[in-house]
Amino acid sequence: MSKVFSKRDVETGMMMGIMEVVDFHAYDLKYISAPDISYNPALGTGQLQVRDIHYVTLEERTVWEFCQLLDKKCIASKGGFVNWLQYANTYHWIK
Repeated sequence: MSKVFSKRDVETGMMMGIMEVVDFHAYDLKYISAPDISYNPALGTGQLQVRDIHYVTLEERTVWEFCQLLDKKCIASKGGFVNWLQYANTYHWIK
């Protein structure tokens, strides 16, 4: 939860403000359930998105299982392995 204090700058019309964090939940990313994590290509290269940070389901997994989950979601976000392979070659991920 946060408190936001702001006012509109008369000259620019932009909102100027600060946010005070008064409460938060911390999660180990590798334990967030598969349905709650996705790749959103609109966010840029390799950007993960958590569906709703206020309501997540936790799922125990190892780091290796988490890496496999990320690979699967990344490949799916590119429309399959062939498209992902082209993407991976573009960014020199494969040596």
